[in-house]
Amino acid sequence: MTGHWVWVVGPDCYLDDDGREHPKLVPGASAMRWACHRDTRPGDLAVLYRSRRAKDLAYLLRATSEPAYEPGPRPWNCAAEVVRRLEPSIPLADLRADPVVAGWSALRASFVRTGSPVPDEVWDRLMAMAP
Repeated sequence: MTGHWVWVVGPDCYLDDDGREHPKLVPGASAMRWACHRDTRPGDLAVLYRSRRAKDLAYLLRATSEPAYEPGPRPWNCAAEVVRRLEPSIPLADLRADPVVAGWSALRASFVRTGSPVPDEVWDRLMAMAP
């Protein structure tokens, strides 16, 4: 069974030095290491929440490795590939306004963890919001 996650990253991970979208976020680019939940498994899908500047869900990723522990502020990391950019991205305000998504614990906690599970009903709604 495929797991569903939200992974949270700051601008240092989604913007390049010039403030543009980072080239590693192009679908088809080589898999990169991302902070993830320790229970993530290869094949699991994750939406990428861009914190601070963007404040939106903007990418769909697929885990390609088991998580590895690395001491530090983001202790669990796994390789993942970008499946697609969510067009349009889903702004934080839209997430909070949606009756299905509004009760999601990760959203209520303002995405403070680097990785959190996404319940099936919330996942289905997110995929409908960004077809």
